[in-house]
Amino acid sequence: MRRLTLFSLLLLLLSSTTLFASEFDFTVEIPPGKFQCYFQPVVDAKFKSLEVDYQVIDGGDLNINFMVLHGADVLVQDQMKVDGSHKIEIKELGDYQICFDNTFSYQTRKVVFFEVFLFDAEGNLDDLDVAKYANQDAQLQERLAQVGITLAEFHATANRIKGSLNKIEYHQALLRAYEARDRSIMSANLDRVSFWSVLNAIILMSVGGVQVYMIRSLFEEDSKLGKLLRRT
Repeated sequence: MRRLTLFSLLLLLLSSTTLFASEFDFTVEIPPGKFQCYFQPVVDAKFKSLEVDYQVIDGGDLNINFMVLHGADVLVQDQMKVDGSHKIEIKELGDYQICFDNTFSYQTRKVVFFEVFLFDAEGNLDDLDVAKYANQDAQLQERLAQVGITLAEFHATANRIKGSLNKIEYHQALLRAYEARDRSIMSANLDRVSFWSVLNAIILMSVGGVQVYMIRSLFEEDSKLGKLLRRT
């Protein structure tokens, strides 16, 4: 009963607050021969690190050039990678550029899935202060007193649940990206196998037809090809 009441309190609190996300995910298309950048503003000094995870899920050999810029400084750089993960220490506020370079490809677009995380000094993602909302909610304080738990315990439980939900969301996003990439690879393999199968079938039928024609010409007196073959 105590657990059920605590769960109800958590739902009450989380449903009455607004979450300010420090976690973003995108799926973008980089055309052939293009260099594209996406800006992640960092305006709050409490964020101490930025993490970027990316992977190419469709297009060509599933590779791309990647870099993170701050102003004119290149913070990280990858060449011709399928995926990557980088955690960068935030030393200055401002706009961080997350760039994908597909200029080496003249014909093939690339579809890239990437996620951006902003962490504070303790490695937390969200800036939801449960204690602040609880102190403003007299009804919540009364219910906490009825079930015999302290605000600190409630705060720890809420943070633990939020952390677990963040991990679940992160892994689900990764699984979706892996699934999309695997589906793209299977589709490309199917197209390749189908193309070569049809081509081989056409060649076999053509060779068979030529052989039948040549054999028949050997038994025809008026056939020019037959006369030529009989001479040889």
